[in-house]
Amino acid sequence: MKLDGSWNAVDAQLGGQHIDEQYISEITLVVQNDNYESIFGGKIDKGTVKYFPYSIPMAVDMAATEGPNSGKIIKAIYKSSGGYLFVCYNITEGDRPKTFVSTPENQFYLVRYKRAQK
Repeated sequence: MKLDGSWNAVDAQLGGQHIDEQYISEITLVVQNDNYESIFGGKIDKGTVKYFPYSIPMAVDMAATEGPNSGKIIKAIYKSSGGYLFVCYNITEGDRPKTFVSTPENQFYLVRYKRAQK
């Protein structure tokens, strides 16, 4: 499964803390072919996507080429369930998440997206 499409966040956590509703509507992810654009807090990250679809859970590396994470490779896992896309990112450039859980200890960024309406 690839992430292609436009996605809007409906819920998000960072370091185990829910992100305020007022900011949720500003979180988007657009993936086309092997490129992505992510917006959070008005900041835009752009880069490339490398898929690991046979890993369990499915995994992706997002190599940022523009924006605040430029030069970083963000390791993430993803799944689709009930019409939603769940992505758990390790934004600290450490090990890839193994579960879809964000805690103060791991500082993972966990987002539940819904496909954007055309």
